[in-house]
Amino acid sequence: MISLLVAYTKKDRVIGSGGKIPWNLPSERIRFKAICAGKKVIIGRKSFDEIGHALSYCTLVIVSKKMKEAPEGCLLAKSFEEAVEICAGKKELLNDADVLDEPAEEILVAGGGEIYKKALPFASRVYATEIHAEFDGDTFFPPLNESEWDCKKEESHSDNGTEYDYLTFSRRRFKSSTLA
Repeated sequence: MISLLVAYTKKDRVIGSGGKIPWNLPSERIRFKAICAGKKVIIGRKSFDEIGHALSYCTLVIVSKKMKEAPEGCLLAKSFEEAVEICAGKKELLNDADVLDEPAEEILVAGGGEIYKKALPFASRVYATEIHAEFDGDTFFPPLNESEWDCKKEESHSDNGTEYDYLTFSRRRFKSSTLA
């Protein structure tokens, strides 16, 4: 199962600005860590650059055509499809057996914009943080077709004067794909 994990502004669906996350929401970071814990997480190179290092609580699979080798504690894929194969245990890895020990039951995709676009057609769930404030940005989360998704509002929060909701979208009629 492929799931997306994203925080975006409600009005314009902004997820980033200049390669950075434009807000500081400590509770949202705690949720990110809780959802990612113990999982394989696919991210693009620009999103990895924002983080800058491996995360102790999950395995990052970085999608990049430019990187020559994976940063320590991470895995590297040349495409989104290859990243899914790695997470699903369908691609043999050299020298990385200690990083990826078994196929993932749930593969998470955590950005950025291009990776979300590629992953959305294959996703069966979206863990979203919908932010009720406006932030300037240049990277956006694609809209979800409301006829394909059910939405469950989980909680509302406020950090640093910014209000936001945790939502979980589940695809109604998920068509199996040939991906992974």
